[in-house]
Amino acid sequence: MTKRRSVFRSAGAALVAAVIVAVALTVLDVALAFRVYTGSAMTGGHADSASRNVGALFSTIHTVDEETEHASTRRPVQAPYAIRVRALAEDIDADARPLGLEAQSSALSAALTDWLARPDTGLHPLLAAADVLAAALDAHKAKDREDAVTAQKALLSLQMVCVTALLFILGGLAFAVWRRIVMPLADLESHLGRTASGTAPDTRIAHRPTPWLGGVLGQAERTLLILKRSQHQADKDREALRTDAAASDGLRRILNAQHSPGPGVAVHGSIHTAEGVIAGDFLGTLALPDGTTVLLQGDVAGHGTDAGLLAVQIKSAVLAVLRLDPDPRTAAAAAWTVIEPEDERFTTLVIAVLDPGTGRLAWLNAGHEIALLRRADGTVEELGPTGPVIGPFITDPDGMWDVQSCPLDPGDLVVLATDGLTEARNGTGAMLGREAVTDAVARDGTGPREVVDLLYRVAEDHGTDWDRDDTTVLAAMTEECGGHDTNARDGSAS
Repeated sequence: MTKRRSVFRSAGAALVAAVIVAVALTVLDVALAFRVYTGSAMTGGHADSASRNVGALFSTIHTVDEETEHASTRRPVQAPYAIRVRALAEDIDADARPLGLEAQSSALSAALTDWLARPDTGLHPLLAAADVLAAALDAHKAKDREDAVTAQKALLSLQMVCVTALLFILGGLAFAVWRRIVMPLADLESHLGRTASGTAPDTRIAHRPTPWLGGVLGQAERTLLILKRSQHQADKDREALRTDAAASDGLRRILNAQHSPGPGVAVHGSIHTAEGVIAGDFLGTLALPDGTTVLLQGDVAGHGTDAGLLAVQIKSAVLAVLRLDPDPRTAAAAAWTVIEPEDERFTTLVIAVLDPGTGRLAWLNAGHEIALLRRADGTVEELGPTGPVIGPFITDPDGMWDVQSCPLDPGDLVVLATDGLTEARNGTGAMLGREAVTDAVARDGTGPREVVDLLYRVAEDHGTDWDRDDTTVLAAMTEECGGHDTNARDGSAS
């Protein structure tokens, strides 16, 4: 860590130094250009002003000389001209001193003073002094031009040095970025691509982690290792899913399986799962040797795989006991033995035994939601509870559930449904309710398949959220009444 920090500090110091050098060269270039411009403008301005004033002085003197040339006698210079030439002389002196031409300016001023005092002496001394000053100004301007050319060349050379230095710095930075950032990242990209496609070798990244990208490449290598492990695990999971899919389908078939009913009975039922293909609800049909038909339906608390596994165990235990002993109480006790004492789950259970030969219906209802008997005349009776739900809170099953019976006439229809139907909620949270289910059963006079389909349509029209809970409906009817189904061997899961 200390070595990495020192490398980062060295790299940062080099970058800062390069930036400082570039900025310094740029500032020097700008300062020199400004100095050359201002110096040239200042001296050139004085020289040009002095030259103009010398020309104006020449013009004024010639004007005075022409006016006095035709006079019979020389007379003093008129006051306006005298004032003008003195002002021009003062301006010339002010411009000449910064240029170092004090002597020439003083000589011109002295000659001008003599001429103003004695105009009859002639213009020769004054013109000679003005010529000397004009020549000095011309020489000074020529020297300024040469200095400007020299300064421009020097400035151009300095600019070339600045550009070269900046290009060198930028080239060095570009090379460093390419070597320490771009190449490692390109190698990382290639390695990630090969890992994503499953073709990456079991080797580390080709470019060793540089100090500039040490943390990034280190994390990338760890991420690549995790990805490889994840791919391996994903392959195992996919294989497990293929295996589990077959197991899940087998569990679904067990929960939905309905054996052929006994003579004189038509049956139809289906399960609508809230999650996946495995429900916590189960149903079944069993024909006993004495000619009776057993209807079986239960609802394990919850839904999903865990509830489905318990439902399969309970259904298998109940069917196995019913084949040996047709007493529903013994079957309910068998269901209780499946639930572990420490398990918090429980199940409802209804077992209905239809005997068309004797015209009797017997049932055991362990807390089940819907168990209805619709008579042939449309009257609906409830097959009420005969005991509590089955769960680990029951310590002794003996005498816990009763079996009740009632007459069973031709055309009577038994309807069993789990609470997923009555508690079906729409978007506002309103439940479908027991009354709506009872009314739907009462107004429909057709067979089991039509009644089951009708109840699902009623729930659908209610706006049911099917993902809330499993929903199961099972219906059976004696065959003497017209308009019923033929015997159904396997109910379909919705």
